[in-house]
Amino acid sequence: MDSSSKQDLAELLFLALYQDNHLSLEEDSMLQKALDALGWEPSEKTGPSVNKAFAAVREAHSSDEKKEAFFTERAARLKAGGHGSIALEWLGKVLASDGFEGGEAQFLLRAKRLLF
Repeated sequence: MDSSSKQDLAELLFLALYQDNHLSLEEDSMLQKALDALGWEPSEKTGPSVNKAFAAVREAHSSDEKKEAFFTERAARLKAGGHGSIALEWLGKVLASDGFEGGEAQFLLRAKRLLF
């Protein structure tokens, strides 16, 4: 997976965290596992890539239209790059790590439709 695909997946994972309006220890732990599995070095976890991803997600989360465009664009690029399965796998793991609450199940179903 190239760096732009890693960035897209990280951004989708961060967007997923917003679905229940809180970050649990379980979600944080699973997110760290996802970043490790993507091959991000520890310095990258707190460096520009993660900071850039969180900033992009915060901006996208500011309106439903922006969020939908953000979600659709990243999912389309991951699908086109052949990374739909790994994206859906990690989204499912992160969202399920503390149980499905709020819009998490709907978010995962939407991701499945977009990634396959």
